Amino acid sequence: MNEVKINKSSEIFQIITDFGDPLEIFREAFQNAIDEDATKVFCRVYHTKKLSGDELIIDIWNNGHGLQKTNISNFFDLAYSTKVDENGIPIKGKLGYKGHGAKIYFNSKQVIITSKTKAEYWSAKLDNPIEQLEQKSTLEYSDFIEPSLTNVLLPEDWSEGFWVRITGHLHFKTEHTKFKLNHKNLRDYSKWFTVFGSIATYYNSELRDKNIKLYLQGIDFETFKREADVCLINPKTTFETVYGIEYEIINLGHYFPPERFEDKIMKKHIKEIGSNKPFWEYYSRMAHNDWVSCDNNTSFYLMINVEGYETKREYDILLTQRGKARTAISHTDVQRYGIWACKGGIPVEKIDNWIEGGKGQYSYLQAFVDCDDFKLTANRGSIHNTEIEKLDIVKKKLNEIFSSKKISDLLNERKDIEEFENILISIEEDGNKLEKRFKESKRRKSIILPNGTRLKEPSKLKTGYSESETMVLLIQLTTLYPQLFTFKLEDYDTTKGIDFVIEENKNPKYIELKGTLDKRINHPFRYISKFITYDLSINENDIIEDNETFKAVLKVNKTDIFQSFDENLRGKKYTSYKLDPDAASIPSMEIIQLKSILTEILEAKFE
Repeated sequence: MNEVKINKSSEIFQIITDFGDPLEIFREAFQNAIDEDATKVFCRVYHTKKLSGDELIIDIWNNGHGLQKTNISNFFDLAYSTKVDENGIPIKGKLGYKGHGAKIYFNSKQVIITSKTKAEYWSAKLDNPIEQLEQKSTLEYSDFIEPSLTNVLLPEDWSEGFWVRITGHLHFKTEHTKFKLNHKNLRDYSKWFTVFGSIATYYNSELRDKNIKLYLQGIDFETFKREADVCLINPKTTFETVYGIEYEIINLGHYFPPERFEDKIMKKHIKEIGSNKPFWEYYSRMAHNDWVSCDNNTSFYLMINVEGYETKREYDILLTQRGKARTAISHTDVQRYGIWACKGGIPVEKIDNWIEGGKGQYSYLQAFVDCDDFKLTANRGSIHNTEIEKLDIVKKKLNEIFSSKKISDLLNERKDIEEFENILISIEEDGNKLEKRFKESKRRKSIILPNGTRLKEPSKLKTGYSESETMVLLIQLTTLYPQLFTFKLEDYDTTKGIDFVIEENKNPKYIELKGTLDKRINHPFRYISKFITYDLSINENDIIEDNETFKAVLKVNKTDIFQSFDENLRGKKYTSYKLDPDAASIPSMEIIQLKSILTEILEAKFE
């Protein structure tokens, strides 16, 4: 028989670096602490000053059961664990059983551990792990050391505990990566992707009653404290000084906002916090919170909480605001919210695509499928090691629940409230717009024709007279005076660039409509017969350029004779306008200024 050989140094290196997110350092350390019955977990990230520059230190310690000397290999060696029985089967309730997790610490300059049991108190250290693998193809850690010599000392009043100090973790050696250790980001990660974000406290009363707390201090902690004093954050931030160092206190268990699904409750809430956002954005309702039994003795715990956007923003301070770009540490609701597969209550990966015929994204809810039968990959980033049959059983049951009338009605409730309120708002806005338009119309000038007919002058905007209202005025005039002009409109559509189509000398031409004619002509002169405008913002002899860079000069004739099919109007003197191009191939273009037609030809009055 031939023995399979393993490249030990390469395998260890791959495991040390095989983590999707280096923040999994904290996930591993926190989980190990809870697995050892800790009730207090301390985590501090800071820099120490050295002549060679700042040194990054990650300190994580807890008051759980210490590691016995005889089990030191379970920390430093590969694939050894105290969390399996004599047959290698994981002990129920323990997550860190593969013997891989702590190896993420080794991607650093140094790792020191200190352990305290009722009978032992010792330290050990591992120096330059990556360098050792490169130079010696092996890893060696120290003999047992007195903790006083490492300066990694557990509190004197603790009978047991464990401390890991990670110095100079290689992933965080640049400013482009250190931001992940910012306190805001670290608390967000801890409250969602570690045991401190576990939903297990909702079904495991024993775990809930232990009153387990995380004492956390990340980089830029003081800035976070100042912001927390002025920002609305739920649950309210709590700080405590322990052993001379101040921390934020984070309780074990995932946070779900208080339920608010009745109009009066949501409206009361926005009044209390002084928000001007729509009240339904503060919706929150638990749609499911119970165990679910499947075939083949499979079961899972399912929580579904439907939430409005502003509800999420009250507790999720790194959620990107609508309409604003993401920052280095922020996330969108699509990235964070939806349906998550969990192991031991801890979110592992999103499974929105499990819902058949679904929308693909469920960012309006927090949903967690916590199944003990899920098997994680070595880096705990996926449930893909689970048997396909098991996944299919859970997926089938989940689809049954999501398609049930009870759940679908609750999922649609928030949407229905929003749509109904939007209808009411639309009706109110229409009423307000109508009132505003009515008042504005009263302020506009009236054009009084000789027969007493009253028309409205187009509104004057910052860019000139309204083109659409000029169109309305033109239609009114041609209705009242059908023979006013000497051209016939073959077609008109102001949405297609060519406003009016006419026939001129058996060739198609078009008339360009303007509220106010200025020097900006976005059409070629070669196809334009006339301009119709309410007024002009250009003067005689001004040069106008088209989009082919042909030029034309504005000419004004104050004693011209008006041409009309209406014999009562034909022959009147009036002020005419035209553009004379500098190219001989382009004929002159008449400008019909409605304002002068009204006053000089139709003898209208303005008031």
